[in-house]
Amino acid sequence: MDSASHRFGKCSECQEIICVEKVVTDSQNTEPRTTEMLYKVFRTHVTLKHSEEMNQSAARIVREATKEK
Repeated sequence: MDSASHRFGKCSECQEIICVEKVVTDSQNTEPRTTEMLYKVFRTHVTLKHSEEMNQSAARIVREATKEK
């Protein structure tokens, strides 16, 4: 089972910290669903906080937030 209870990310544009609680699943591996939730929160953050800047800079933030490590 995953040991971390939360996933964190940082917006490179405004430096805001994004945190999501670990998703509960039927399987022991919660990482894919939790990561998916973090990506959704980042996309929402970019839309809400940087909507007037939704140009190449915002697109870069989304790419960075969603690229696999």
